[in-house]
Amino acid sequence: MSVYKHYKMFKKGKNWCCMAIATLSVAMGALSISQHNVNADTTETDTSSISTNTEDTQNSSENTVTLTTSAQSQDSQVDATDMAKSTEKANTTNDSHNQNVEDSTQSQIQPSIASYVAVSPKANDSASQNGWQTTDGSSYYYRNGQRLTGQQNIDGKDYYFNDQGQQQKDYFLNQNNHTYYFQADGTRLNDGFYNNWGHTYYFQKDGSRLDNGFYNNWGHTYYFGEGGVRLDDGFYNNWGHTYYFQKDGSRLDNGFYNNWGHTYYFGEGGVRLDNGFYNNWGHTYYFGEGGVRLDNSFYNNWGKVYYFGSDGALVQNQTINLGYGDLTFDGQGQLTSNNAFIGSIVNGAIQGWTQHQILPSLTLAQAILESAWGKSTLASTYHNLFGIKGSYNGMSVNMPTYEEYGGRMVLINDAFRRYPDNNASVQDHTDFLIRNSRYHNLIGVRDANTATYLIRADGYATASTYTSSLRNVINTYDLTRYDKVAFSL
Repeated sequence: MSVYKHYKMFKKGKNWCCMAIATLSVAMGALSISQHNVNADTTETDTSSISTNTEDTQNSSENTVTLTTSAQSQDSQVDATDMAKSTEKANTTNDSHNQNVEDSTQSQIQPSIASYVAVSPKANDSASQNGWQTTDGSSYYYRNGQRLTGQQNIDGKDYYFNDQGQQQKDYFLNQNNHTYYFQADGTRLNDGFYNNWGHTYYFQKDGSRLDNGFYNNWGHTYYFGEGGVRLDDGFYNNWGHTYYFQKDGSRLDNGFYNNWGHTYYFGEGGVRLDNGFYNNWGHTYYFGEGGVRLDNSFYNNWGKVYYFGSDGALVQNQTINLGYGDLTFDGQGQLTSNNAFIGSIVNGAIQGWTQHQILPSLTLAQAILESAWGKSTLASTYHNLFGIKGSYNGMSVNMPTYEEYGGRMVLINDAFRRYPDNNASVQDHTDFLIRNSRYHNLIGVRDANTATYLIRADGYATASTYTSSLRNVINTYDLTRYDKVAFSL
């Protein structure tokens, strides 16, 4: 028993292929010889030892090789093992026939012997579809033979493919309440800016557009509003505050903004300063309602009057003239006077106008006349500047006083109000006029001559010269300038 290797041949296209096959053969010489001897008397070529094979070669193994033949012998397939075996048997039987058979066999085989070429197995078509493919101008991406759709991350970059698998470029995707942008090369814009339609947009690290939110970078803060539009040269209101975003979109922090003939200040965190003071460069500034800096204006607070100049700075330790007389301000910026007594009560007199519209010049003139410039016993000791009788918060003092009766002066003792300070006396004077209905005709009067006439006519004083005395004081000390201040508040 012997083991032989022979080659099985098959046709693949225009090539002949053979495959190595191991076979088991039993030497049966006598039988083989007798079979061949039958044909030895003839000169025909034994074609039974040459077999043809047309079986399908679609699934050949990796051991397959291609036998390339000439054009004349492409239609013949030869079992090389059987051919060799037949030749060997013929040699043991008849030399003459052997020669003929050999010659005949060689003439048939020789044209079939050619070079052998290895054939690689053809890859499955679906398995080969991996990676980028371009069809009809559209790009697709295959993975395991399948077209990808939706958002995909490929080699660290994000892409979007529609339902047909086509890659989308220069494309906005709205998904899950977010907006994404895929650039001209198809990659998703992550952590970057996009400019179009005269606006700037920001797409975050996850690719989603920033809508109604803040973005911080380069030491600045930006705001992207409705539709993702960056707020440029505009105001933003929230949390009870106002913010300003400049032309480049950056929020204005700790800086001034000028527009509409006004100056504004945006402080720490970009909050606009409303109704507050700002101190810098050795000066004090005030920003009022709506954040407008107070320029060339009076400011009234805490019972005091202040003035801010043309540059917005608080006037301190200065005397200024606004066209109606000198106005003096102390080191704290409070309105005062070169005359100490007037300076001590001028702010209170002005409050009488802002609160109840009692003319300041009338109040000042009455205080000067009634208290002898604050030097009377009632004024200097008990701060009663107006000679108001009765009690103040339960406090009073009995003092001698002259009253005119029937054309003659009579000395009497009467109870007078006692105050803790001059300001309390001025405030009570205004309240006294408001509480007593007979003085209501004084409310809102803006002319000093009219006011001085009415105060006596209403019975405040009995002296016939009271009106002329008041007018003389007002004119001598130019007290109407303080009326102008009050009218400005």
